[in-house]
Amino acid sequence: MERVTFKKVCEVFQQLEVTDSRNDMTGILSEFLKSLDSKDAQIVAYLVQGRLAPFFVVSEFNFSEKSLTSLFDALCKLKGRKFDMQKKRTELGDIGDAAEFLSNELGFKSEDIALEEIYNRLWEIMNASGTGSVEKKKALVMGLLQIMNPLEAKYLSRIICGELRMGLNSKTVLDAFSFVLNGDKSLRERLNRSYGVSADLGYICSLIMKVRDGADEKILDLHITSGVPVLSRLVERVGSFEEVIERFGDEFLIQPKFDGLRCQIHKFKKNDSRYEERMVWEIFTEKPSQSGLFESKTKEYEVRLFTRNLEDVTDMFPEIVDAAMEFKQESFVLDSEVLGWNYKENTFLSYQETMQRRRKYGVEGMQADIPVKAQTFDLLYLNGEDISEVDTNMRIEKLEREFSDTHRGIGVCKTTLVKGIEDLQQIFDENVGKKLEGIIVKQLKGPYYPGARNFEWIKLKKSMQKDLVDTIDLVAVGFYNGSGKRSKLGMGAVLGALYNPELDIYEAICKVGTGFSDEQLKTALEGFQEDIVNKKPKNVEVNDVLAPDVWVDPKIVFSVEADEITQNIRADLNIGGGLSLRFPRLVEWSRDKTSEEATTIEELKHLYIVQKGKK
Repeated sequence: MERVTFKKVCEVFQQLEVTDSRNDMTGILSEFLKSLDSKDAQIVAYLVQGRLAPFFVVSEFNFSEKSLTSLFDALCKLKGRKFDMQKKRTELGDIGDAAEFLSNELGFKSEDIALEEIYNRLWEIMNASGTGSVEKKKALVMGLLQIMNPLEAKYLSRIICGELRMGLNSKTVLDAFSFVLNGDKSLRERLNRSYGVSADLGYICSLIMKVRDGADEKILDLHITSGVPVLSRLVERVGSFEEVIERFGDEFLIQPKFDGLRCQIHKFKKNDSRYEERMVWEIFTEKPSQSGLFESKTKEYEVRLFTRNLEDVTDMFPEIVDAAMEFKQESFVLDSEVLGWNYKENTFLSYQETMQRRRKYGVEGMQADIPVKAQTFDLLYLNGEDISEVDTNMRIEKLEREFSDTHRGIGVCKTTLVKGIEDLQQIFDENVGKKLEGIIVKQLKGPYYPGARNFEWIKLKKSMQKDLVDTIDLVAVGFYNGSGKRSKLGMGAVLGALYNPELDIYEAICKVGTGFSDEQLKTALEGFQEDIVNKKPKNVEVNDVLAPDVWVDPKIVFSVEADEITQNIRADLNIGGGLSLRFPRLVEWSRDKTSEEATTIEELKHLYIVQKGKK
């Protein structure tokens, strides 16, 4: 099979960019994947996400638009031309479009370089470090731009600046994989499970290519492996103690509801392979840890910590790493919540204090000021065995038995077997009295469903005592310039949207301005700068009356509370189910959640029904 060029990949990206239909995008991607060999297909599976590797592997270029602008200025000088790149960027609203325009002006032509060669060079840019690394990165990018045509320059620029914005997420890519094999979405649920237990689209793609070439489909039935993160299981919500009894009967498990950083703790032998084959990115990431965290007590084992967003945060929490190393078990995967911890009083710190630990630099100083503790609540893998399909009560019994001898940095949260509504109410009140958010109620039977949400796990929060029942997690899809005092801040309110998993889109339901301090508005605006787009993202729907002054890619999740959920009979019922929020106000900005974990339309409909029943 002939190897594909980067130019061909960019031509496919261009097709995807101008296509609005999700089904048509799936078709375009699947047909292209069919034409590729396994290695190129893996690379494309990562590149469509704007990455060189899965989300849990550090593969950010840290190459700013400012740096790229200065590069084009240098290229203009080489060609004896004068051109205001920043002005063109502002005019076109996109760094890729500006790069395409200038590349055309400078007359650059494609040398039809193979995709694999460009991939290798991108890793060279990624891994440039140490003294002079910035200039080395610039030189490497400049060299690439001069052997690419304008379309290639457009997508190269977006990739290295972290602004590809293909409008494709994991769900669409998994649909494409299903189409590669069966010409329809019939394998989607099976692939969902595979990706849930092994969150690496490139790896799933490599298996798809094997099946295409005649391998047994059973290779798609993956199991959890320590070292590869699992999609976090999510919880549903209800509005009363009575509904818990209706769903679970008189016997169930209760655990505290913490408000911290969701974190998986993985321990495994260093030489154990995490994959059945070598992945395209592994050769570029084989280097010793910069922090030396794994060299203190043993070189035989490794520990990795992953957030619910699949981000590797190992180096941020050395006390958890050290505690995991102390356990006698050779390998495990623990699900936990990381909390700032006051060891003198044996109490947790606030969410805001905990989040101060989420930093790459100055870790040692912050560790002394704000120590953390991982409160583990589930065990998914132990000593080489995936136990995620064992019943919840059995997994928790094993967790308590195997990890009862906890170490500073890791603890096991209290799990209580409850019978009846009176005990449920009592334990709820006890947890709220300890300043916890509430409780998680779990059915005794049933496996761990990676990335799924159902009523086998339910949360009861103290906010249920209000009409709204719970806070709502919205995705920011735009913002308004504001008026009066806020006009000087550059932003007055944010447009919030619900997630529609059926259509894989975000449906805007309300603007939120109340609850923001001036400092929060300033921080939010700064955070939006790299996500601003010049037109409505194609995966966003909104009524014209709510159209914002500025659109942003749907990435940031924020929590709000409101007086009530309202139904606007004049609204387009196809957007947000015709629901909105009355007097929404900010509770927490930039939650540790992916945009796909925001409140869904169906969830808000359920909360609306619960709210009506409380009145």
